[in-house]
Amino acid sequence: MQRRVTLPCHAEITIANHHLLMEMNGNEIRFAYGGLSNDPLGDGFPLFSYDYHIEPNAQLYGDGFQMSSQVIGTLNHLRVLGNYPDNGSLMRIYPSSATQRFYNYLIIGDSLGYTLLGFTSCHRFSGYFEVVEQNGRHQIRAYLNGENSLPRDWTTFQLESVVILKSVELNALYDQFIGYIHQHHAPRASVQQGSPVGWSSFQSQTASTDAHTILTNLKQLHQQALGLEYVLIEQGYQVALGDWIGSAESFGAELMSIVDDIRSIGRKPAIWIAPFVASPNSAVFKHHPDWFVHNQNGKPMRADEVTYSGLDGKPCYLLDTTNVDVQEHLFEVIRFLCRELGIEMFKVDGAYWGCVQGERQITGISTIEAYRIGLEVIYEAAEGAFVLLSRAPLWPSLGLADGMRVCDLAVRDARQFESNTLMTLLRSWQHRRLWHIDPERLVLTSLANQGCERRYYDFHRTCLLASGGLLFSGDPLDDITPYAQESIKRLIMRYRHTQVAASFSSLTLSHAMLALTPQNDLHCLFNYRQTTRDVMLTANHPVDWYDYWSGEKLNHTATQALEVTLKAGLFARAIVTVG
Repeated sequence: MQRRVTLPCHAEITIANHHLLMEMNGNEIRFAYGGLSNDPLGDGFPLFSYDYHIEPNAQLYGDGFQMSSQVIGTLNHLRVLGNYPDNGSLMRIYPSSATQRFYNYLIIGDSLGYTLLGFTSCHRFSGYFEVVEQNGRHQIRAYLNGENSLPRDWTTFQLESVVILKSVELNALYDQFIGYIHQHHAPRASVQQGSPVGWSSFQSQTASTDAHTILTNLKQLHQQALGLEYVLIEQGYQVALGDWIGSAESFGAELMSIVDDIRSIGRKPAIWIAPFVASPNSAVFKHHPDWFVHNQNGKPMRADEVTYSGLDGKPCYLLDTTNVDVQEHLFEVIRFLCRELGIEMFKVDGAYWGCVQGERQITGISTIEAYRIGLEVIYEAAEGAFVLLSRAPLWPSLGLADGMRVCDLAVRDARQFESNTLMTLLRSWQHRRLWHIDPERLVLTSLANQGCERRYYDFHRTCLLASGGLLFSGDPLDDITPYAQESIKRLIMRYRHTQVAASFSSLTLSHAMLALTPQNDLHCLFNYRQTTRDVMLTANHPVDWYDYWSGEKLNHTATQALEVTLKAGLFARAIVTVG
């Protein structure tokens, strides 16, 4: 006999498995396993189904398992955002032929308002939703990836929790969702602090970090009053992936020396690190092959056996964080960088590879649990240094991230700016509530091998103005344009007024609003390759209206309304009220 449950929001769901135990908490269902069998839980272990009529024009939005994957659009015209979708030929998290998955949460916007189905916990297993059509009706199904684990190997029978929420206001929905998530994963205290602001040594995909580049830019950073506090030493200093103590000969200097130079001009040193992976030529792999995740043949498993090969497209191996020796190794590396070098921020890249499925030393621990063990070790060793996760699995990182990168690499290209803007703004509701979001680097100065029109740079900087979050310039400071310098100053001015993200009232992401100060409202307007259109902005009382970037006054006398024209194509405006 089927079990049906009606939630306070009037959603009626059908429980899919008689092995499931439930505990109700408002609109949330907390699941546990109550079966007697020891059958493995597959990657599509069903929790429940929910009959839901999806209107033809309803907007659907769902996240990906990892950073570089999101989905938005109507049911018949879904657009995949991100260069590395979960079901793509590189990531292979699930087959490209399978039904589209919406990981973590699914939001539906229709004529009645908004409905959200979301996983409020991710302690052990990842969760996702699928939308299927059956006999002319739609059904939303919730699943866990049980990783083919055996219940008798588990240390607990607690599974994950799911909530269904409804509201006529999108932001009210996010507020409720956050409240439920916090009951399982309290955010780190750092979310209430200011987001890091600085300069990154990574400037283009074809350039690698070296000491000369950093020193040249340090000199400019000292001379230019841009307000950039951190200097992030990006990939290129290390001897090999996995060997983080010491410097490669090609880097051109000792890491300690560069860090001392950063401190000498009053800046905070930050460093890129990929602690969960190692290349085959690294010392850690050669000396400790037993430290790595193994394949079914008992051999260290190369990442490309099951997913994307690695950070730079070359084969890498995955450290087994259930191994106590690996935990001690990670702790010692991070603690050395903190105490001996004085690193104040870590960019933990390739975090996704910390939860790739494989054979680990301890059975009964899921890949999510293993990944979270690794993050906990890093945080304990970091002694309060800011930890930014990059290319990470999102929900498995809940409660264990100071910062979370939310979009692909910033490239001086219109198409990439559009994609990154959508990815960032769709996740901007998470800022300072789950973690500090990182909208990737601000790049506004064209390079010899990479550049675009000014209007696309305008679009890019307005995205960061709306989203807030980490702000790191990725431009060469010895060749930075006055336009880029002034943009940085105005972005930092916005951050000094308020750190929160601007809010959107709909999933179209066309108009964001932010109370900049008690006397100033900020409006960020976006056109995503649409035709020319006019937007009417309103205020509660007569005010003056200014272009945020240029400072140009847009009205003659104070008025409660202003009509703004958005040009066709990729285009953005930022308007601020005064009065």
